[in-house]
Order: sequence, then C-alpha cells, then structure tokens
Amino acid sequence: MIGAFNSLKHTPARIAAVAGVTFTQLVRMRLFMVLAVFGIGFLALQFVPYQGQLGVEFRGVQQLQLIKDIAIGCMQLFGLIFCVGATALLIPRDTEDRILYTILCKPVPRFDYLAGKACGVLLLLLVMLLMMDALMSSLLWLREGYLADELQATLLQQGIAANEMAPYLEQIHAAGNSADTQRAIICMFLGYGVLTTLTLLFSCFTSGTIVSMIFGLGAYFVGMFQGQLFTTLTTTGEPGTSPFMQHVQQVVSLLLPDFSLFSVADTAAAGTPLSWGMVGSLALIAAAYMLMHLLISAWIFIHKEF
Repeated sequence: MIGAFNSLKHTPARIAAVAGVTFTQLVRMRLFMVLAVFGIGFLALQFVPYQGQLGVEFRGVQQLQLIKDIAIGCMQLFGLIFCVGATALLIPRDTEDRILYTILCKPVPRFDYLAGKACGVLLLLLVMLLMMDALMSSLLWLREGYLADELQATLLQQGIAANEMAPYLEQIHAAGNSADTQRAIICMFLGYGVLTTLTLLFSCFTSGTIVSMIFGLGAYFVGMFQGQLFTTLTTTGEPGTSPFMQHVQQVVSLLLPDFSLFSVADTAAAGTPLSWGMVGSLALIAAAYMLMHLLISAWIFIHKEF
C-alpha cells in the first residue's frame, strides 16, 4: 500500500517530465510557422473589400463577423490537423529514435508516459490557440474602435443626434470580441483534448502514423455526425432513429464522444449565449473521456510487444 502511494505521489512529476520533452519535440518541428501564416492572413483582412452595398450601420457588423468567422475557422482547422497529426506521430517517432525503449527500461508507468505525451501535445496546442486568440482579439479591438468612430462620424453627417446613436454603436460592440466567443474557444480546446487522447489510443495498436491519422480523423467525423449517421427511416416512414440503431449509437458513444457538443464556436461568434455552466459540463465530459482513453491505451501498451 505504501509503495503504491509513493508511486502515485510521483505521478504528476513523471507526467510533467514526459510532457516537457514532448513539448520540446514538437516545437523543434517548427509548427510555430503556422502562426506566421495566420498573422499574414489577418493582416490581409484589412484589405478585403467588404460588403459596401449594406447600410453603414450594418457594414461594420459584417466586417467584425467576417474576422471572427475566419479566425475561428483557422483555429478549428489547425486544432484538428495538429491533434491528429502530432499525436499519431509521437509513438512511432519515439520508437524510431529508440527513445521509447530507453523510457520503458526505467520505472516509468505506461499510464504516466502516455498521459505525459498527451499533455505535451495539449500544452503546445494551448499555446498556439492562445496566440491565435490574441491576434484575433487585437484585430477585433482595433477594427471595432475604427468602425465605431467611422459610424459615429457618418451618423453625425446624416443629422442623427449623439443620444440616438447608442443602438447603432451597440450593434458594433456586440459584434466584436465577447466573453461567449472566449468560452466557445475553451470548449473547442476541450474537444481537441478528447481527440488527442483518442488518437493516442489508436496509435497504441495501429501499425503506423498514417493509419493512426486515418483512424483519428474518421473517429472525429463519426463523432461529429453521430445523429445523422444513425438516423434511419422508422416504421412510420419518417426519418428517425430505430431502437436497434439507438443501441448501436449508445455503444459507439461509449468510446467516441459527440464532438458536435464541443463545436459551439461558430454559434457563439454569431451571438448565441454560452454559460460557464455549460463549459463546466463539457469539461467534465471531456475529462471522463480523456481518462478512459488513457486507461485503455495504458492497458494496450502494457500487453504490446515492441
């Protein structure tokens, strides 16, 4: 009992050590070049010909919405490719460099090794998302101030009194960066955390990086469209889910979460409110799936021959 307690006591330190090595490994792959492309793309948004046919009170809203849509779309695409690609590469790369054999010869539990790998991926993903979010927030703040001043000057020219401008200015400020958008980005990160551990699980029993990536991407899209995939014609002839398909969906959902639950960034950017309670619920769901994936991965890893 005392030996087990002492081993668990050092688990966070072992996970942190493996995570640090993994983080350094991934940084050396020059993945931060993505940020340069992201930044250049954002600078290009300043010169995009926006919808000039709209009224001045709506044109600013459309500009800000376009910036948010493009930024969130880039974050989603990068997160998906990074989580699947980087995670599927970890174990084969460690095996090729013979780092894995060195680690396994030491008293490092398999769970700690795998959890450290997942944490290293998520740490770099968090840094990248924070930097992308900072770029988005900065551009939105600059554009919001410029558009508010431009709108105010235009409305003054049209003879609208200063006390009557509040509704128009509120639309501009509401279309800018908001707490709901930031909470949605947190939900996005939670979903990619689940995808990371799921891809790590696949890489424990597949034969190569490409196969793990195919499994990871396939699992993501199955999870995203669970409802549509299991919808069939019911006995009444209307679209629905038959009892048999409901059971199949329940079995699939034990391993594959409904990733659409975490994809709330687009709706939040469009103005749909998102509470901290919902974020907390999604965090608990994500933590449960991640722990389950890591435990299954550790069990497979223990019984796997290298």
